[in-house]
Amino acid sequence: MMPSRPGRVRAALFVDFDNVFLSLEAVDARAAKRFAEQPGRWMHWLERGYHTTGGGREGRTRRALLMRKCYLNPATFSRFRGFFTRSAFSVIDCPPLTGGGKSGTDIYMAIDIMDALDHATPFDEFIILSADADFTPVLLRLRAHDRRTAILANAVVAPALTAACSYTIEQSVFIESALGDASASVPGATGTGPADGARPFQPRPFTPRPSLTGDYSVLPEVAAVLHESIEQDGPIPAAELPHFFFRFANFRNSDWFGFRSLRRLAEALTTVDPMLECGEPGEEWQMALREAPLEAAPAETFEFEAPAEAEESSEGLPALIETIHHLVGIPALDPDGFDLLFEHMAKLFDEGVTDRAAMTRLLQERAGEEGMPLPREAAEFVTTGLWQSGFDVASDASDPDVVAKAFRDYIVVRCEQAQRPLSAEELALVDEWLVGA
Repeated sequence: MMPSRPGRVRAALFVDFDNVFLSLEAVDARAAKRFAEQPGRWMHWLERGYHTTGGGREGRTRRALLMRKCYLNPATFSRFRGFFTRSAFSVIDCPPLTGGGKSGTDIYMAIDIMDALDHATPFDEFIILSADADFTPVLLRLRAHDRRTAILANAVVAPALTAACSYTIEQSVFIESALGDASASVPGATGTGPADGARPFQPRPFTPRPSLTGDYSVLPEVAAVLHESIEQDGPIPAAELPHFFFRFANFRNSDWFGFRSLRRLAEALTTVDPMLECGEPGEEWQMALREAPLEAAPAETFEFEAPAEAEESSEGLPALIETIHHLVGIPALDPDGFDLLFEHMAKLFDEGVTDRAAMTRLLQERAGEEGMPLPREAAEFVTTGLWQSGFDVASDASDPDVVAKAFRDYIVVRCEQAQRPLSAEELALVDEWLVGA
């Protein structure tokens, strides 16, 4: 058997989706939605070991979630399957077996957990996201095999279940720390949100930015995550900052969101949130919160509110954009952003550009020239989607509306492939988003 790497725990994760989602929904519907549509977010929290410290930073041990299994009822929750498969889960369908809706989820999970004891990888820890008391015998068996165990404990969890595991992940901590609203208001930003202070998701408005090269559109959300974490746990060493950025789908291959270095990205974040500050450059610099924002920071340097057109759109559009963004990876641009992209693509076709790689590069350059920093990953997604849609370059390629409709059709198909087909109302919103700008 391979020994565990120093400072890392080999873990197996088993998710009773129905149990967790319904338990969260009864307490916080938005947290339940984030659990279902952003599994990568709370998995990062588990991998970093925050669940063993009540959400704090001290005493954490990193985990490698080597086995990830999610068990859900396809009759009720099939629309969430794609989010988990995209996060490298094996999704096991557990349909109702009785007229009362009872499924065999707990039996399927118990069998798989027992099988994992004989797996070629000797798992150090078993994390069971469920509060079903039926798992008590399973936990006792795992303890007899000297495995650490954890469950997600809600307010009505059976005492025998908590006693049988090594430790519990309190649902309140899970909601606040793992599912906390990453799009909460950025200090100094304008705009209103729900009564509890959380800011609703907004598509990223691309408006001209200052000359510093980089994707300013993502910074409000990133700054909010950092601010909240520093406020809760204290300053963050530079070496740990990349782990926060990986929460965002468009960070990979983005060359530090276009800022080309960790330090430049960190400095850009301080212009978005004047409460953030970078330590002096050096091997051990860190990000912390100032006692008060810099007086020199102008209040109107950046505007992160959605443009008037987006505010007038249907209230369901931002939520749908968020869902599709997490489901298939489409850039979370607002309608004007996509309108600009399709115009440039049509012009490039008219100029004779038919090579996909060249289109990606030139699209990124043209967008940047108009003050719309576009990560290469976003440009690649749009051009690849158009090519895979079966778009005929030789037919009306110079018409932005034709380009937009072809890309819209590609996104609709991608949602269907992810087992999340769009309703008639949602299709109308997608038209408003991608075609009707």
